[in-house]
Amino acid sequence: MPSEREDDIAALISDLENAAKIPAKLRVSKVSRLVDTVGLKAYEEGVPNVSLSRLVDLITLPSELDQASRGSLVRSLYPASKVPDAIVIKIVGGLGHGQSKPTHSIQCALLKWLVMVYDVLDNQKVLSQLYGFLFNLLDTVAIRPQLCHVLSLITRRKHVRPFRIQMLMELTCQAGNEAPLVGLMRVYKDYFPDIIVGDVASGRASVFTVWLSSWHSEWLLIDQHPDSEWRQRLGEIQEAHFQKTQDGLPPEKRTFRVTRKGVNGSVRSFGSIIPEVHTSHAQESSITLEEIEDVHEFVRKLEKIEPPNQLVAAINDPLLQKFLQLRSSDTYSKRIDRWLLAFFEDQLEDSSLSPTKIFGMLEAVLGYTRYTKTLPPACLTYLKSMIDSWNGIAGREVVLDLLTYIPLGSFEDLYSSTFQPLEEVVLEDGTVESKVALLEFYRNLLDQWTATLLSQSDPPGDASSAVTSLVSHANNLALTIVQTSLNVNILSTILQFYETTASLVSLPTLRSTVRVTIPPTELIYTLQFTDSLSTISRLCAILALYKRAFEIAMSPKPIESSASNQVSYSKEYVNHFNGFLMDVCNCLWRSRAFNSSDPNALACLMAPAVTQLLSKYVTSVDTSMSLATLFSFSFSPVFCLLAISYVRELEDRVEDEIDLRHPGPPTSKSLLQLEKDGGLKLPWPDYKLGVLHYMENKGVNGVGELMYNTMKHLMTARENKA
Repeated sequence: MPSEREDDIAALISDLENAAKIPAKLRVSKVSRLVDTVGLKAYEEGVPNVSLSRLVDLITLPSELDQASRGSLVRSLYPASKVPDAIVIKIVGGLGHGQSKPTHSIQCALLKWLVMVYDVLDNQKVLSQLYGFLFNLLDTVAIRPQLCHVLSLITRRKHVRPFRIQMLMELTCQAGNEAPLVGLMRVYKDYFPDIIVGDVASGRASVFTVWLSSWHSEWLLIDQHPDSEWRQRLGEIQEAHFQKTQDGLPPEKRTFRVTRKGVNGSVRSFGSIIPEVHTSHAQESSITLEEIEDVHEFVRKLEKIEPPNQLVAAINDPLLQKFLQLRSSDTYSKRIDRWLLAFFEDQLEDSSLSPTKIFGMLEAVLGYTRYTKTLPPACLTYLKSMIDSWNGIAGREVVLDLLTYIPLGSFEDLYSSTFQPLEEVVLEDGTVESKVALLEFYRNLLDQWTATLLSQSDPPGDASSAVTSLVSHANNLALTIVQTSLNVNILSTILQFYETTASLVSLPTLRSTVRVTIPPTELIYTLQFTDSLSTISRLCAILALYKRAFEIAMSPKPIESSASNQVSYSKEYVNHFNGFLMDVCNCLWRSRAFNSSDPNALACLMAPAVTQLLSKYVTSVDTSMSLATLFSFSFSPVFCLLAISYVRELEDRVEDEIDLRHPGPPTSKSLLQLEKDGGLKLPWPDYKLGVLHYMENKGVNGVGELMYNTMKHLMTARENKA
């Protein structure tokens, strides 16, 4: 169904169509006002395809509209979505000579419009199919400049034929080396460099050829676009339409064509640095990436495609990236790296260059690196060289993201050569945000190393020590952060790191390679006693994953397995981790917080003297309370609302069957007394297990995961309840 906005512009066009049938002298009101209203509506919202087709009819077909109104309508043709073939055919059909044709000035405007919407045509091949018709109009001098522009844009190798070359040469000689014809001849010669054209193509090229020939980076001038402001507005309208409809990928991701700068009306800061895809010295039988129009053609001709001149164009060109990935070669990689090395050497030697330009290039390399998953060695060399002169703030995200692709190797060597100077620069401002940024960097680095290990059938011998050293180093950084700030967002970043490490040690293929490195003791208890439900839940889930990893690592191994491939742990190391589990269970489940008499219990690192003082204080406030129970489900400030809500829901279900409700936080004694007084029958073990289920239903899964994995009898109870 058409939207309200589409109905509005459709109604305006209907009024305009009616006005176009009436001669100007007989109209009640000026048609210019209606044209201006349509133009404003089109500029703000774009024109749907149905309305766009009607506007094209008004422009190209005979009517009583004056020249100025038609020209204004052409400037208002902002398509909201892809331009269908029918509209393109209508416009091309309106070109040429005849009384029913639009004036030459309108034809020029329509040809200019085709250039500006070329990137959003639904099928760019439609213009290629009309190539012969367009080429035969070159003898029309009035529209020749714009026509040459369109032809230069759509010309492919298959269109360059001897009879067309001959016609171009004749027209060029007759017109005295007219700039548009010279530009088109240069495009022809670019496909066939061996063509002898004498002095015909030596004249001054037109402005559009400078724009189209942007594969030579020094020729790119975005202000030479036919109308860059118009094209920029079109891009905004198309993007807004895409966000509303979500009908597919963004335009730059939908096509299998090489990228051309300036087509979208914008140029990034590094746009004039990286060359575009251009293949010269091609023969008539050659196939180049510039000729590829869709994925089917790309697949069919993959093995015959000639590599372009500058392979470094792959940094900005998704199609060339796919080509190099499918036809990978060490030679290709080295060519790209040599180009980058030369560029970065120039940056180091010339300190006057804009930092925006440098970080723009690094951002471009980052996009390429994310695709290939390999950091170019030249870029890594430059990053190491520039760290000493870097302020640690400008372009921090780009620099850290690039360094996450450092290949897996000795952490000690990497730390001394790269990470240590990086930390000194980043941490110079002393803010917690800088520390968090570094921890996120180490998490992303660990992700990349994990992907590397998973992709290798035989991981390198130093992989285990490298990962262990990285996690140990990040442990100290995380502990420093929690001593600085307990902000929930910051704690979430810390938990993300440990969720990554817990997932790593849980991977079956890496159990014999990666060692379980437990977090610092102080960090565990700091996170446990925060006032954030999500923080505690995630911590418990992480501890549950670590516990399963230890159980698998400590389980008996088959005789045929190689002992050298197994990761061993000392009894003290495992018992220390078990102390975490015991303390958490004592606090939440057993109502024995800070108990130190249980096996492996660490009493949450609470000194006995401090525990005694706190116990006396709690008793002095309320004799019915004890320090050991204050961190259980019923009394914990984090869990108490969930616990009592669970009881209230149970009571609501049997409201007609009970005489009274529970008055406060449930305890084993209060629940027994409640049953005697005619209230809800809820045994203490069932209450605690029910709270776990209730939290799981609310999305708080971590606590239950830890309890079930730590106390085996709970797993049986959980299965029976399910």
